[in-house]
Amino acid sequence: MKEAITIYKLIILYTLNQVESPMTLNLISDYITERGYTNYFNVQNAFAELLEAEFISCSATYNTSFYNITDAGRETLNLFISSLSAEIRQEIDEYLEKNSLPIIDRLTAISDYTLLDHGEYITTCSLRENNHILFETKLTVPTEEDAVKICNNWREQSSELYSLSIKRLLR
Repeated sequence: MKEAITIYKLIILYTLNQVESPMTLNLISDYITERGYTNYFNVQNAFAELLEAEFISCSATYNTSFYNITDAGRETLNLFISSLSAEIRQEIDEYLEKNSLPIIDRLTAISDYTLLDHGEYITTCSLRENNHILFETKLTVPTEEDAVKICNNWREQSSELYSLSIKRLLR
């Protein structure tokens, strides 16, 4: 079992190393479980151990956690890459290539909100490409309900708002 959990960890590290944007646990977990490598609980365990060892990092918004590989994770992957078969690496590469647009689309529109000292909420909505901020807006709203609405609508509206802003600002 110990060897198997090592393979799951290497799959996670390899996948995160191959993409330039952070990924959600669900994206990686879905891939691993759909391929029949293991079940969701083993994936959760592998993520927890990688986080504890600081081989991956996590950044959380109000409703989603995003994972990146750390420098220590890259070093570890490079040391143990031979333990991950060429077939598995190829499958991961093919999966990422085939699904790159849906993965990137799900990862680039990020939103969150925070309660301010005086009782209002500030929402931060960003559009990212390769983990670099292309567009970011911060809005102060009076209620948490409004903040949640903005965050929820950001994913569908971000591209349109970005395009409109660029057009208007470059006139």
